[in-house]
Amino acid sequence: MGLYYIIPLMINTNKSEESMKAEKVEQLLNEYPQFVISYFAKKHGKIINRQGTWTKPNTDTQGKHFVSKEGKDIFIYWDLNAEPNDNGNKWRHATNPINITREVA
Repeated sequence: MGLYYIIPLMINTNKSEESMKAEKVEQLLNEYPQFVISYFAKKHGKIINRQGTWTKPNTDTQGKHFVSKEGKDIFIYWDLNAEPNDNGNKWRHATNPINITREVA
C-alpha cells in the first residue's frame, strides 16, 4: 500500500482562513493533479469515491474549490469515473467532501 496525502476540507468560520485553505488545496492539487475524492452524493444516496483530476485532460482548464454563500464547501473536478454527457463534459461538483487523497508511488 502506498502513502497518501489527506487534504481535509472542513469549513472554517473565519473567511480569511477559508481563503487560505482554498489556496492550499489548489496548490496541492496543481502539484498532485490526480486524486480520489469521497463525498455524500444525493443522487446515489450514499458516500461515493471518485477518481478525478484538477485539470481537464489535454487542456489548461482547472477545477475550482470555494465556499458557497450557504457555507457549503464546493469542489469542482474532472471525474475520471463518469460517463460524459452529450457534450463530452465530465466536470462534477462535490458538496462538503469528506476528504481527498493522493496516492504517492
